[in-house]
Amino acid sequence: MKAFRMGTYIIAADLIEDAINMYRNEINGNIPENIEEIVVDSEIECDDGRIMTIKAFINEILDERQAWLRMGFRCELYRPFIIKNSGE
Repeated sequence: MKAFRMGTYIIAADLIEDAINMYRNEINGNIPENIEEIVVDSEIECDDGRIMTIKAFINEILDERQAWLRMGFRCELYRPFIIKNSGE
């Protein structure tokens, strides 16, 4: 997965189109003019205070989703998700 900065949000998605659709449908109907791909080796501060790379954060979420799948729950493994909202 890749990471895209869209306004105050950082969104993880396989494709920029997936990130745009998530932003449009789940965050705000208006897509920001500036969308940039972020290097996954960049560090962010998580909501719980931990400092980790975007790649490590993405892997943590994917591991959680894999665990749900192993338990038999339906889960879209590669569905886009919000990594961070710095506008809160």
